[in-house]
Amino acid sequence: MKKIALAVLLASGLMAADSGNYIGVDVGNTKFDMKASAAGVSAEESDDGGSFTLKLGHYFDKNSRALISYQNVNVDGGTSYHVGLGYDYLIGNSDLKPFVGGFVGYGSAEVDDLPELDISGAVFGAQIGVNYAINENFSAEVGYRYMKSNMEDTVTVSGVDVKVEIDPISNWFVGVNYKF
Repeated sequence: MKKIALAVLLASGLMAADSGNYIGVDVGNTKFDMKASAAGVSAEESDDGGSFTLKLGHYFDKNSRALISYQNVNVDGGTSYHVGLGYDYLIGNSDLKPFVGGFVGYGSAEVDDLPELDISGAVFGAQIGVNYAINENFSAEVGYRYMKSNMEDTVTVSGVDVKVEIDPISNWFVGVNYKF
């Protein structure tokens, strides 16, 4: 019985060493498609720009983590951001681990020339990438996020209602994390 209790204590100590809170940042390129439609006529345009993401999270063990994130996206003639909750599964036991994850959140975009337009709504998606543990506290990662959204708004321009939608959104990124 003592051996079983000792094994449980050792295993829980090893799992605790793999767990912990972390903070991370990444930079990348984010692209989104915008569609405007009015009176049966529509136009589409893509925009891409640099992005910066701040993440706060928790490693439950060496293969799973949850996070809260804020991403700011540089767009032509406006501002855009996303906030969300996510979960990643890191595959394997080596220092170099592929990961897959999903997330949900809220996104908003504003156009400088139309301040009354607030294109906002839910965002959800998935990400894949590779994480490399540099040491016990620092890791680096590279990956790709794909998001769907129901971000939209309608604005009246010269007496005509114009519906503006953003969907989909994609993001390539490289980042670092610090586990404490």
